[in-house]
Amino acid sequence: MTLERGDGYYLGPLCINYGFVAIGFVTPVLIVGFLGIFPLKTALAIALIGALLLPLALYRTTWSLWLMLYYICLPDELHANHSEDSDDLSFEEEKRS
Repeated sequence: MTLERGDGYYLGPLCINYGFVAIGFVTPVLIVGFLGIFPLKTALAIALIGALLLPLALYRTTWSLWLMLYYICLPDELHANHSEDSDDLSFEEEKRS
């Protein structure tokens, strides 16, 4: 089975970013609000502000994580791992060997 970079390649950072924000920030803040540690309105406001601003702040980090995961899983795709006689710099699937 060959793994090829397809149309959904650019959705990887979006999924990582969504996971960080939804599971790592919004859910704990809402749980704290529902448990009564913070007032619920304050927790909702913090969750909303975080849901809007954190994806912007984590944009570069999630792209770096995505590229790291991609090249860990497919190390032959990294240009430095190509053979010396290979002059294949094309990023389109139809043109790559």
